[in-house]
Amino acid sequence: MRFPLFLSLALCTGFSATAQFFPPGNAPKGFFRNPLDIPISLAGNFGELRPNHYHMGFDLKTNHRENLPVYAAADGYIAKVKIEPAGFGRAIYINHPNGFTTVYGHLNAFMPALDAWVMQQQYKAESWRVFLDIPPDLFPVKKGQFIAFSGNTGGSQGPHLHFEIRTTDENINRNPMLFGLPLADNTRPSITRFAVYDRRLSVYEQSPKWVLLKKTGNGYTSAPIVVNTPLVSFGIGATDTHSGSTNPN
Repeated sequence: MRFPLFLSLALCTGFSATAQFFPPGNAPKGFFRNPLDIPISLAGNFGELRPNHYHMGFDLKTNHRENLPVYAAADGYIAKVKIEPAGFGRAIYINHPNGFTTVYGHLNAFMPALDAWVMQQQYKAESWRVFLDIPPDLFPVKKGQFIAFSGNTGGSQGPHLHFEIRTTDENINRNPMLFGLPLADNTRPSITRFAVYDRRLSVYEQSPKWVLLKKTGNGYTSAPIVVNTPLVSFGIGATDTHSGSTNPN
């Protein structure tokens, strides 16, 4: 069978400007603000495949620095804090009245009142490592209120702020790109690899047939692809950037 590549790549070259595969659903625009006071630039984006997990938020660059002020993305209350040697390191969870929770990870220090309260709980528990539920009326916050300093704690490979938006009840992560945060993304993903698989076999029983691609003004082309099976799957490897960045998310 022969497949002209423009057909097989229709999905690959038909990305929207944001490379967004999932429907937006209930994602209020303008409700959440940038949790930093510098323009958003990503060191990691939503859904990246990491060595042992999918990355379920944004890694916001902090200009290679620690101790940048971190602000509440919207009105709400601090519902949880976590301190652990790996993972998020020091993290804050804020519940918001619209049914979402924002998470701020790899922090160096909490705001003074919260820091003092957490230290009291650590002494009571006789444990530095804690994951604490906080009464809703103890630490209410307003949009733009200072809550912490950014850092490099936990399983972090360099200074940055990990930021998530989740549904509060179901604890399901949502793509922050859907909420209208001020991040320009007018760049298309770049395909780095393209492969053909024989679907009659498991991926563990075969080696993919790699196809050499040539980038054009409108997408990619290749020589005709010849396969000897009626069941075919295509695989791509790709990276993406956002406007003004060369970071290959």
